[in-house]
Amino acid sequence: MVKARSRKRRSALKLLLALMLLAVLVAAGAAFAFVSSALKNLPALSGLEPKPSLTSFVYDCNGKVLAPLHAEEHRIPISIKRVPNHVRNAFIAVEDVRFYEHIGVDIKGIIRAAFNIVTGRQFQGGSTITQQLARAAFLTPTRRLERKIQEAFLAIELERKYTKDEILGMYLNIIPFGNGAYGIQAASQLYFGKNVEDLTIAEAALLAGMVQAPAAYDPYTHPQAARTRQAAVLQLMAKHGFISEAEADKAASSPLMFKPLKKSEIEWGAFFADYVLQQLLSRYSPETVYESGLQVYTTVDPEIQKAAEKAVATVLDPVFPMKPGEDYPEAAVVVMDPKTGYLKAIVGGRKHDRWLQQNRVVQSKRQPGSAFKPIAVYTAAMERGLTPSSVVDDSPVEWAQVSGPSWAPENYDRKFMGLMTIREALERSRNVVAVKVLDRIGVPTGCDYAEKLGITTLVRSPRNGMSDLNLSTGLGGLTDGVTPLDMTVAFGVFANGGIRQEPISIIKVVDKNGNVLEEHKPRGRPVIRPETAWIMTDMMKGTISKPWGTGTRAAIGRPAAGKTGTTSDWVDAWFCGYTPDLVTVVWMGYDKDKTMEKQRVTGGTYPAMIWKEVMSQAHKNIPPKDFPVPKGIVEGITVCTKSGKLPSPACPAETLKSEVFVKGTEPVDECDVHVLVDVCADNPAEIAGPFCPSRMTKGFIRRPEPYLVLEDGRKPLDADQEVPQQICRLHNPFIEPPVPPE
Repeated sequence: MVKARSRKRRSALKLLLALMLLAVLVAAGAAFAFVSSALKNLPALSGLEPKPSLTSFVYDCNGKVLAPLHAEEHRIPISIKRVPNHVRNAFIAVEDVRFYEHIGVDIKGIIRAAFNIVTGRQFQGGSTITQQLARAAFLTPTRRLERKIQEAFLAIELERKYTKDEILGMYLNIIPFGNGAYGIQAASQLYFGKNVEDLTIAEAALLAGMVQAPAAYDPYTHPQAARTRQAAVLQLMAKHGFISEAEADKAASSPLMFKPLKKSEIEWGAFFADYVLQQLLSRYSPETVYESGLQVYTTVDPEIQKAAEKAVATVLDPVFPMKPGEDYPEAAVVVMDPKTGYLKAIVGGRKHDRWLQQNRVVQSKRQPGSAFKPIAVYTAAMERGLTPSSVVDDSPVEWAQVSGPSWAPENYDRKFMGLMTIREALERSRNVVAVKVLDRIGVPTGCDYAEKLGITTLVRSPRNGMSDLNLSTGLGGLTDGVTPLDMTVAFGVFANGGIRQEPISIIKVVDKNGNVLEEHKPRGRPVIRPETAWIMTDMMKGTISKPWGTGTRAAIGRPAAGKTGTTSDWVDAWFCGYTPDLVTVVWMGYDKDKTMEKQRVTGGTYPAMIWKEVMSQAHKNIPPKDFPVPKGIVEGITVCTKSGKLPSPACPAETLKSEVFVKGTEPVDECDVHVLVDVCADNPAEIAGPFCPSRMTKGFIRRPEPYLVLEDGRKPLDADQEVPQQICRLHNPFIEPPVPPE
């Protein structure tokens, strides 16, 4: 009986042992399968070094940062050699005090973490700095046992491949600090406005404390929690011998000066940075632009850019305040060095509040008005043999249209001034003269020269029955319009002696390894003769300097030339001007075509005032100089402004002016417009007849062509000076004398 019970016990024990062994084997098999599955899903181990997203930077012309370009992660890589010991120790104290002792994993920490997961407790700690690096660089953020196994395996591999300092450096470059800052350098600049080398113990402790929960310990939104956490880090640093208790107390009580958190990372030059970004995205993938650490060197001049932004605000804000929910006139400014094509400033609007918003300098096509006359009319005329003294009749004229009523161009003041030189017509911006000159040289010729100078938006082939091959092009009435950037290039040709430079904003782009991906150098090409460019400049000087010029508000006390532009119905207003050193174009108007008639905005008002403010500041350190005179220019020839020819004895003194010419185009004939006629002394409006008791000689104008008189009686202002058509009747006994006036 006893033996039977003993055998049963032994059998039960064997069964229990067998079951236990089976359970162990099953558990071991399951664990092996689990570990095998975890390791099977590991990322490739061939390139263990993490490749974090690196912020690209845009630099100004002085090599200083204009703007960072990054996606969600703003990261500035930094060598571990630049990280001071007290900064390293702050992170080691709070995150992994045995960092320099373990092989990548902390066994106690792993056991504690596994126990918490198995028992369903909230996950806590257990990861070394190396494991955190492995997790951030290679794994998803889910908290699972499988990830912990992967994390540990990768950490051991990292420790085998890299030194402790290399691992710590990678870790400090990859961890997040909140507010879009990734890595210790980006965080140092964001929160304290300084580099890592300059962090104090107190600042280092605060940043180290943020790693566990950047949002919870954000010093901007949770200042008290951030300081409490900082104090805990300082205590750990003292506990582990990194600093003394006195140093910890002093750091905990020291004030922290945080850099104000801005909504925008760009303090100035946002539209310029936008333009650069648009070009980069047109040539590279978004990942390359935002995440590969490009170094983009640009042409923007901080002083000129700031001056342009300030000028727009100073001139427009008091008169046209930007009220929410209400329309207000916009503005655009672009400044370029005409000799190189380097863009010095871009203001694409009065307000910049997001990346890649509308940039009116390059994206808005607007009607240029009279600012187009030098480009499409007078340059071509000078190239085709006309001169500044060539005379055109500012008188009524009509052109028949293929369909619809005839077209009769009007001047701004709805008056006609009669015979005038091209120089005066340009200075006074007379529309009728410009159209007559374009008609003389041919519209296609005018369009050819506009494109030579840099206009890229002309429409030659009819589109919906419309094109720019018509006379209204001479007045800037275009199908699509022009961009301020194109206008800048065109006026830059005049400033640069006939040589066109393409606009350059990016000098070069360098990748993170120092390889130059692209580089841009000035490559000017002559498009008009230097003599033509100088003649155009000499004429456009009068726009600013002459009392009757339309751009007198743009005078800056040094040689400068320019042209105003105002479209019909007061919709667009321009001032395009230049010196030998810089060319600046200013546009003003509503985004949606809307009149500015109420404020009487013309190119010679607010745009000219903005231009003056920008150019005055841009030239404050540049000595004044005049435009160099080409060899082929002849100066000091006196001409009659009613004929454009050499003066005759009949020319009044007030019509004699000194003029400049391209050699070979000087006048050789005398004036035949002014004539001396004998008139009756008693009736000087009529030619003296044989019965006039006394005569006198008086000067008159013999017009080379007849002019049109409009239905409302308008005619040229000098029409009353024309040669009388009839012989005096007052002293003719055979003709009934006219009734004398009452």
